[in-house]
Amino acid sequence: MEFEEELNATTFQSYLYLVKVGKPIGPRDLMRGASLSSPSVAYRNLQKLIDLGLVVKDQYGNYVVKEKKNMKGYIWFGKTLIPSFIAFGLIFIGILIGEIAILVPHLLVASPIQESFWLLTLLTVVCAAIFIVQGLRFKKKT
Repeated sequence: MEFEEELNATTFQSYLYLVKVGKPIGPRDLMRGASLSSPSVAYRNLQKLIDLGLVVKDQYGNYVVKEKKNMKGYIWFGKTLIPSFIAFGLIFIGILIGEIAILVPHLLVASPIQESFWLLTLLTVVCAAIFIVQGLRFKKKT
């Protein structure tokens, strides 16, 4: 069983906060930083993360991320975890910028543009929009 299946929403948010902070913290710090309801919820989340091997407790009683783990459907971007859909959407936006850079000179000198290039640009816009919207919906669920 993958550890992603063991994480509920608050435990997942706790893990993301620990990664973002990048230093040892206690349950009260986690409670405030991850917007949890009480220190006991933070402590339960920390215990679950320890059981999953994602977090360790140091000699001072603080908790720190053992290592950043890859998670299904997500990509680490520094200390931020983003849905893969958003990463793919950003790739399509990059392609769209390239297409616009090709289109602008043609439009400025009024040279003809093939219909297939317009279709390709429209397809790129649609793909970027679909990936970004799906990524935002995926992020909202977690």
